[in-house]
Amino acid sequence: MLEIDEISKTIGTKTVLDRITLSISSGASLAIVGESGSGKSTLARIVMALERPTSGVIRFNGIAAPHKKTSDFKDWYRQIQFVFQNTTASLDPRMTIAQSLEEPLTGFTGMGKNERKERIAEYAEKVGLPPHLLAERPGRLSGGQYQRACIAKALVVKPKLLICDEIVSNLDLLHQHQIIELLHTLKIEQQLSLLFITHDLSLLAGLCEEIAVLKEGQLVERFASSAIHASGHHPYTQSLLNAARSLGRRASE
Repeated sequence: MLEIDEISKTIGTKTVLDRITLSISSGASLAIVGESGSGKSTLARIVMALERPTSGVIRFNGIAAPHKKTSDFKDWYRQIQFVFQNTTASLDPRMTIAQSLEEPLTGFTGMGKNERKERIAEYAEKVGLPPHLLAERPGRLSGGQYQRACIAKALVVKPKLLICDEIVSNLDLLHQHQIIELLHTLKIEQQLSLLFITHDLSLLAGLCEEIAVLKEGQLVERFASSAIHASGHHPYTQSLLNAARSLGRRASE
């Protein structure tokens, strides 16, 4: 489904991404893990066609990512949706939650008003957002509720691939795990492919089948999530695992 083929990105003299090759099949999930500055968010923006690579190509179902804002962009964004790290920029503070969820339906589908209303109610229920909050503006929502609304907005058009960029990093541990469980459920229900970007390996148990580790723009390792606790990982991967275990111990104390 998604092919990331020899993607490189150079900004000035700095190599942000160096010949990254990855793929995600239909209904599968891949986590991209690394510290800040590893290039993982840049790679996500390139997949979304929000940035252009210096070299290489992104393909989705065999079609290359569009480079100009034509009708191809609309189809690309209809199939690939994104939940940003900075969720406060995702919902217009002047709109109600219902209006924000209706916006992509108006832009990407030919649904009538009643159909849109039904779809909004359906996805509010799917993400666990109480119906009365649809009439509220984003500022009235808690962090967890806001994130659920962002996920609903991304999924309401029924994309094939969802990209999540550090979407739980600003939440406490309880809400982090609630959102992870929600994504796992929605992935199965909608046969959704998932590209999950994080610096925290402890979040990935049961969510992603595979893990790719980036360090300073280079792919240092890719492995099945079932092998996360196996021996023989790259030293950088092992340092991330050790950090996740240390944080987990502190949280449980």
